[in-house]
Formats: sequence, C-alpha cells, structure tokens
Amino acid sequence: MAHRSREEQKAHDKGVLAEARELDREGWDIKADHISDHGFGTPPAINGHRPDVYATKRGGTRIVEIETDPDDDHDQHTAFRRSAGQTGANFYGWIVDKGGNRRTKFE
Repeated sequence: MAHRSREEQKAHDKGVLAEARELDREGWDIKADHISDHGFGTPPAINGHRPDVYATKRGGTRIVEIETDPDDDHDQHTAFRRSAGQTGANFYGWIVDKGGNRRTKFE
C-alpha cells in the first residue's frame, strides 16, 4: 500500500470513485475500497492485497488499481496480474493527477 499525503489520498479516492461510478453505469457489480460512504462494498483480498475496484458482470471480472505515483505498489500489481492470469480476470490501473482525474492507463 502506498503512503500518500492527505492531498494525494484525496486525489486517489476521487479516482477510485470515478472508476467505480463509470463501471457501475456500464452495469458492473462494484466493490470499491476507500469510498465505502458511497455505497460500494469492500473488494475481496486477492493474493493478500485488496484492489481499489473489483467489478464483476456476466462472468467477467475487472481488478482495478488507482495510483497517484507511477512507481507505487509494483508488488501489489504483480499479485493482481498473477491472479488475473490464473482466473481470466482483466487487471488494469490508472495514474491520477492531483485533481484525481484518470490520466495514464497501465496494465
């Protein structure tokens, strides 16, 4: 888990909420970490790590991470990639800017 300043945590949480809401509008069942006050449940732990967003729909699964620093949490990303490879899930993430806007996608 990344150690973030208060401002970075706000940007991170805004990015998580944006991703969760977008997937929810697309009909995915959403579990999202850090934003429980918005009605999304807690994601399951995967290989000892909890993703920011865990979405399911018609047998498909998305594991999504939101980062404020592109160098954060490589071990966690590796764990999610491994799980995705074993289960057929789709893992991806976003780097957000200081305003929480999703800017750079990674897989």
